[in-house]
Amino acid sequence: MRFKVALVGFLLGFALIVFQLFNIQVLKHEHYSILAERQHLETAEIPSERGQVLSSGGILITNEESYRLVGDPQLVEDPESVARKVVPVLLEDERFFSYNPLPNGTKDPKKYLLARVEDLLSREGKRWVSLARKLPVRLAQKLREVKGLDFELDPRRFYPEGTLAASILGFVASDADGKDKGYNGLEGYYDGDLKGKSGRSAQEYSNTGQPILMGDSSFTSAQDGADLYLTIDRGIQSILDRKIKEGVKRYGAESGSFVVLEPKTGRVLAMGNYPSFDPGDFNPFTSPEKSPKKYKREFRNLAISATYEPGSVMKGVILSAAIDSGEIKPSWTFNDDGPLRIGESTINTWDGRHWGKQTLAQLLQRSNNVGAAKVALKTGRETLRSYFLNFGFGSQLGIDLEGEEAGLVKRLKDWRKVDLATAGFGQGVGITPLQMTAAYGAIANGGILMKPYVVGKIIDRFGREVNFSPQPIRRVITTKTSDTVVELLRSAVSGGESVILRNVRYRIAGKTGTAQIPVGGHYDPNKTNTTFVGFPFKDRSFVMLMRLEKPSTSTYSSTTVVPIWIEAFEEIAPLFGILPDR
Repeated sequence: MRFKVALVGFLLGFALIVFQLFNIQVLKHEHYSILAERQHLETAEIPSERGQVLSSGGILITNEESYRLVGDPQLVEDPESVARKVVPVLLEDERFFSYNPLPNGTKDPKKYLLARVEDLLSREGKRWVSLARKLPVRLAQKLREVKGLDFELDPRRFYPEGTLAASILGFVASDADGKDKGYNGLEGYYDGDLKGKSGRSAQEYSNTGQPILMGDSSFTSAQDGADLYLTIDRGIQSILDRKIKEGVKRYGAESGSFVVLEPKTGRVLAMGNYPSFDPGDFNPFTSPEKSPKKYKREFRNLAISATYEPGSVMKGVILSAAIDSGEIKPSWTFNDDGPLRIGESTINTWDGRHWGKQTLAQLLQRSNNVGAAKVALKTGRETLRSYFLNFGFGSQLGIDLEGEEAGLVKRLKDWRKVDLATAGFGQGVGITPLQMTAAYGAIANGGILMKPYVVGKIIDRFGREVNFSPQPIRRVITTKTSDTVVELLRSAVSGGESVILRNVRYRIAGKTGTAQIPVGGHYDPNKTNTTFVGFPFKDRSFVMLMRLEKPSTSTYSSTTVVPIWIEAFEEIAPLFGILPDR
């Protein structure tokens, strides 16, 4: 009996061993093969070089040599001592925290880094730990002799022009997986074209960590990213970057933005805002060695992402819609005999004065809100709203930049009579500076709304080119209407109430806009957005819009944004071959 029990036990044990062998060698063969391969086959990523970005005047983004600092804990004898050598060198890099972000709320960056580096170098069983990314060559050289450290090529972005066109360019930072990724602007929109494709190498090692000469190995080379060639004119961009900064500081504004557009093609020649940021230095600390005091920066491109009520610059669009639809004729007049009452609302002129019988030219020259409201009421809500949509308000224009907003045009059922009237002078409608610039571009070019674009061509690593051509979105007004409104806009400048505009040496067509900002359910008369948009009357070669948000020295566009617009115009006009013609 005992023999039988022993025999059964033996057979059961043998069956169990056979089953385990079958399970390992057959059922889980692939699983254990992968584990074995991971134990002996080490792989490494070969970074691709990100593509360059070039304007008409030179390189705006390129790459510079830098390294990932890595450590082998098994070769480090004293992690604390090595950490004390490494961290001070890391903090010599002014842009260290841009590529090596710390957890939110870190109060002492140096103390945190010392603890982190020591901890990483103390990891048992690890042969590779990443200590820092994108270390400049000069600093990597200082750590070459430290035992247990090594360096892997890890290029970082270099912006030769500093903050120039930063809001267009965007920036590159690490994603959740620690890989480079483009954010905002061109870096975000064209990330797939710019980043290329990483390569990979694999080598089989023995259990002692030595490479097996006859073992398995593989190598896939990296494919570098494509280069972008922009429509941006470096000279114009430089002038406008400087002038908008001067304007914000001179007039105590919270921010300023601008767009310069070629109306016949939709090519963006310049765009930006102030405050802006340094795309190569976007860390949250003023300095690695100082306390984490934050400083004011603006990562958004306010020209495409800031939606605001534009004020009287809308009058050029209103007149275009009214004349083009046939609701009024260019010879139409109105009677400005006092404030206009609509229900419980009252619409008045900006200065409270009234002028009796007025023409469309006088409406623009005096920026008459009563007249603009009457034009809007005459046009009708369905017609006016359809023209707003055709001009590109309420939808993205499709510019090739990350971060574009659509603006806001109310649903037709939400347009009350007073909403229709106030839309006549740019209240109750949300637009972006780019949308208004493109709308005036359509007025200037004969009536066609063009798709704005920033990249003129892409050239990949094989030299293959992709060229981008102008793209009409739609015709919004007739050529005849365009010519009529352009003449009206010229008279708005030459015969308007702004002395500085009347005295400018160039013939310009354009319109000012001063829009009170809604606060707490009502419009605050002491907080305004001031805008001027215009173009050279004769050749209409460019449209330029400049906007100041909440200037504090004055609430009016004529004494804030208009002076800097004219200064900028007089500087860039010679670049187009435009001479004074008044």
